[in-house]
Amino acid sequence: MQPCQVVACSVLATALLGLAPLQSNDPYRIFDRARSVWRTQKYPDEVQFRTTIHVTEGAKDEQEHYDGEASATGDIRVEGISDEERSTPHETSGINFKINLEFSWNKNAGGNVGSLKMDDHRKESSPDYLGVPMVSPEYSFGLDPLQQPEPVSTTGEPTPKGGLRTIATVNAVDRAYDITNLGTETLNGFYVYHLRLQPRRDPTKYRLRELWIDAYTFQVVKLVTQGNFTGAPMNAVPWEVTFQDIGGAMYIESEIAGAPLVFRGDRTFTTATITFSDIKAAASTLPILPFMDSGQILREP
Repeated sequence: MQPCQVVACSVLATALLGLAPLQSNDPYRIFDRARSVWRTQKYPDEVQFRTTIHVTEGAKDEQEHYDGEASATGDIRVEGISDEERSTPHETSGINFKINLEFSWNKNAGGNVGSLKMDDHRKESSPDYLGVPMVSPEYSFGLDPLQQPEPVSTTGEPTPKGGLRTIATVNAVDRAYDITNLGTETLNGFYVYHLRLQPRRDPTKYRLRELWIDAYTFQVVKLVTQGNFTGAPMNAVPWEVTFQDIGGAMYIESEIAGAPLVFRGDRTFTTATITFSDIKAAASTLPILPFMDSGQILREP
């Protein structure tokens, strides 16, 4: 099907469903409408999925795959050993050794004597490139109004006893972002609004920088966030996030780092991508507990 045909079908379908683009191009109304639509999405009580970590390190191109589950209450369970680690266990090649030191002052004259014992071992890189992915394809990046509401201040005097009745109350929204409408574009054959967001305060909390919103359904189909996850260096670079529609709800499809990830030491990933696939209602609710030996967990804020 040609892109123009896809757009025509989208227009017809949305007309039949009673949906229509806003008459106003006000970016704040578009943003609010998108958040309202996000809130109406229905997710299964439990979903299961596959998480793939894909990185490049110099000439190396490597992937890891994990099985995970997430609940509507926000709980996440993941099989903390990747398929690759299970098939080829990580072997530590460092050498452990112990140092014993003795120091003294005028030992032969009855002075003080002390000792120091130190354990040392070679530090190995984690077998999990970005950490065990305790992440969910249902994460909203603050788009769910229930998870990150806009602060609201209300003005209006209470009705005095025996006095005049209050006939109007003004609600003023203290918005977290200054938003600019960059116009409409075509993305994957659909018309979208392209918004730019600049946080008014606390940029580490309000991380959205760009949004692409379907002009008819008001589903968020793509975004850019400044910083992602809770650990360095992932939280210091921009990430491009795309979404996929499964059963009428939007799930994360991919998260792509917008800059190289430079870890302490000599490890640098020139590219890093996290993708979610095989998303479906979970067949069971048995817990999958994380494997903690790597000491590194990948989490969303």
